[in-house]
Amino acid sequence: MKFKIQFLLILFSVSFSNCIFSKEINKSCDELLSDNQYEEALKTKKSEYKSAFCHGQANLKLRHYDDAFNDFKLADKLSKNDIDHYMADLLEGITLKEANKLDEALLHLKNAISRTQTNKSFKRLYLIEIGETLLLLTKYDEAANAFTEAYGLAANDDERATNLDRIAYAYASMKNFTKAIEFELKANLAFDRAGLLGEYAESGINLALYYLEVNDLSSAEKTLLKFEKLARDNGGMYYLAKALYAESKYYKKKSNNELSKSKLDEANKIAHDIGAEDLKTLFNGN
Repeated sequence: MKFKIQFLLILFSVSFSNCIFSKEINKSCDELLSDNQYEEALKTKKSEYKSAFCHGQANLKLRHYDDAFNDFKLADKLSKNDIDHYMADLLEGITLKEANKLDEALLHLKNAISRTQTNKSFKRLYLIEIGETLLLLTKYDEAANAFTEAYGLAANDDERATNLDRIAYAYASMKNFTKAIEFELKANLAFDRAGLLGEYAESGINLALYYLEVNDLSSAEKTLLKFEKLARDNGGMYYLAKALYAESKYYKKKSNNELSKSKLDEANKIAHDIGAEDLKTLFNGN
């Protein structure tokens, strides 16, 4: 009897394991992609639009740019409606951009956008990618124009804020900080209205840095203290570190090297404590 029970338990265990294994291997490409199992996602079948598009996303995550482009090209051929076609076409352009084939990406996106004229949402997305590609090509004036056109198609404060922020960045890249301040102020208000706290803080810190560039030290100080307090009150250590880093620049501008170093040291400590590698890199380039 004891042997029989043990045997049944073994059978149950094997059956249960097989059931789990079966579930694992039957996961869809999208499920595996969501779980960041990119290599496993690529082992799934690729026979229709959704799966081809998913393979493209997995290959893009793995930086297999040629494979990703071919997957999105296949998805484009398999698309059965305009939305699917717009998405595949857009991702082809993004893949070219990520592969640093910037001239090809720009040409592709500019050709593809002509097919989105009746769809404002997708036209805006294409304009944003065109703008980002132009930034990488250091064509800042054209990038500002693309983001401005995208702003005109924005449907809510979230989208408006994002476009205004990119316009400001394009002007800052041109060293036109007066225009950068103008648009970042608008972006900051829109991020606040949209309730996007992280983006609101990021935008505010950028605004303060632009004030520093035009030697408006009073506005820079006021803005930095505001966003330092916001970060401390809301436990936003990442943005607190960024605000302190900007404050170190402010005090350096005022020739208060001791306080500048103190702020930078505090910013570095926070970056180290939260493991923010991007901030460590930024601060070390101070």
